[in-house]
Amino acid sequence: MEAGSRFLGGRMVTISFLVLMGAFGLNLSAGQFFAELHAVHGWSLSTLSMAVSLNMIVWGVLQPFLGRLVDRIGPRPVITASAALMGLAFLMSATIEYQWQFFLYYGVLTAIGFAGCGSMANAVLVSRWYVKGRGKMLARSSMGINIGQLLLLPLAGWLIYLGGAQTAFAVLGAGMLFIVAPIVFFGVRNNPRDVGQLPDGDTAQTGGGTQSRSATFSEAIRSFDFYCATIGFVTCGYSLYMVAMHLPGFAVDLGGTKALGGNLLGLAACASAVSMWTLGQIAPRIGKKPVLIGLYVVRALALAWLAMSGQIWQLYVFAVVYGVSSIPIIPLKTGLIGDRFGAAGLGAILGSAWFAHQILAALGVYVGGAIREATGTYEPAFLSAAVLLAIGAVATSAFKGIQEPEPVTVSEQG
Repeated sequence: MEAGSRFLGGRMVTISFLVLMGAFGLNLSAGQFFAELHAVHGWSLSTLSMAVSLNMIVWGVLQPFLGRLVDRIGPRPVITASAALMGLAFLMSATIEYQWQFFLYYGVLTAIGFAGCGSMANAVLVSRWYVKGRGKMLARSSMGINIGQLLLLPLAGWLIYLGGAQTAFAVLGAGMLFIVAPIVFFGVRNNPRDVGQLPDGDTAQTGGGTQSRSATFSEAIRSFDFYCATIGFVTCGYSLYMVAMHLPGFAVDLGGTKALGGNLLGLAACASAVSMWTLGQIAPRIGKKPVLIGLYVVRALALAWLAMSGQIWQLYVFAVVYGVSSIPIIPLKTGLIGDRFGAAGLGAILGSAWFAHQILAALGVYVGGAIREATGTYEPAFLSAAVLLAIGAVATSAFKGIQEPEPVTVSEQG
C-alpha cells in the first residue's frame, strides 16, 4: 500500500527514539518516588529498594524470551503491547495503598513492559530498516535513552513536588499509554518489504566481525576474555542503578528538595549524551579497551567523590563527571564482546552477560537502601561501588580481545 512512497526508515528511527525516551524515563524514575512514598506510607527505604531490585531482575530474565518473540512476530506488536503495559502499570500505581501493590505494579508489570519496549526490541526494529546506515541510525534512536532521563526524571520530581506521587504516576503513565503506544501501533511497520521498500536501498548483509572469528556460546564461556568482560560489565550495572535510584534520596539527605535528584540525573544524562557522541568519534581511532578503562576509572573516582560529598554543589560536580562515564560504558562493552567473539553465538553470549549485569544492578539498588537504613548514610554504599568499578577496570585491562580496533556503535544499549 505504501510502496513507492517516501522511505519510512526515518519514521521508524523517530518512533524508536520516542519509545526509548518514555521507556527509560519511566523505568528509571522509581528513585524519585522513594521519599514521597516513605513520607506518605511509611515504607522503609530497603523495602522500596527491593521492589526496584525485583524490577531489574524481571526485565533481565525476560530479555531472551522477548527477543525470540520479536523475531517471531515482529517488533511492532511487542513494542506496542509493552509500552501500553508500562503506561497501565504507572496508572495503576497512582492508586497504591499497600506495599504489595508497588511490588506488583512497578516490580513486575513495569519490568515486563520495559523488557519488551527497551533497547533490544528497538534495535531489532531499526536494524530491519537500515543496513548501510544501521550504525548511524541506531545511534540516533538510542539518544532517546539519554533524553528520557534528561526530561522525564526532572519532570517526575517536579510532579511529585507539586502534586504528590499519585499525580506523577498518573501523568507519566498516561503519556506512555495514550501517546507512545498508539504512535507505535499506527506508525511502525515490522519490515520495509511489508510496504514494498528495501532497507535504505542496500540489501547487502552486514555484521560485526568476521565469521572466522565467531565463537559459539560454549566456546565463549571457556574463554578467559568472557569472564573479564562480564566482570567489568556487572560492576557497571551495580553502580549505574545504585546511583539512579538513590541519588535523589542522598540529595534530600544533604538538604536538597525532592526535585533536586531528578535535576541531577537529568544533568548526568545530558553529560552522558555528549560523552556518547564524542567517544563514538574517538574509540574507532584508539580502540574500545583503553576508552573503557578510562571510563571505569573516571566513574570510580566520581563515586568516591559522591561518598565524601557533604554539600549540594558537590552533587552537581558529581552529576557531570558521572554522566560522562555512565551510559557510554554499555555500548563500548557490548561492542568489545562482539569484536572478540563474532556474530555466530553473540545473542547467547551477550544475554548471559546482561543477565549477570541485572543481578548486580538489583543487588546495588538493594545494598544502597539497606546500608542507608542501617547506618544513616549512603557513604559505604557509594564507596563499595567505587571499589567494584576499580575491579572492573582491572578486569577490562586483562581482556585480550582482538588486535585491531573496529568502529564502535554507540547505540547497542541494553
